[in-house]
Amino acid sequence: MRLIAMPAVAVAACTALGLSAPAATAADGDDLVAGVSPTTVRVGQTVQLTLRNCSEPSEGGIAEGSLVGGETTARSPIGLTLLEPRADGTLTGTATITADATPGTKQTIYFACASNTDEVAEATVTIAR
Repeated sequence: MRLIAMPAVAVAACTALGLSAPAATAADGDDLVAGVSPTTVRVGQTVQLTLRNCSEPSEGGIAEGSLVGGETTARSPIGLTLLEPRADGTLTGTATITADATPGTKQTIYFACASNTDEVAEATVTIAR
């Protein structure tokens, strides 16, 4: 799955934020590692998102849920979320579980580095009843 292209403004914002962070790169062969915390949530709850091993973490990244129905642009369990670089090269962000998330299901959140949106990592979250 390819994540949507990052809007130019978002790329500029991620780049500007990342300029203050020291350069950190993943070793060749390291896979992306995505995480969500907590892993069991309710609709409307906030979650912390992390992504590690981007080759250019200073460029930031994105996380998003799956498209909801046909051509609907709403996403579930989260909307498009920008991930910002920390000093250690980890990308982080905060998202709110959308009203489209179905209680009693496990849903996938997709993550990508801005430097390579074709490489996608996944993390699952359980939507509590």
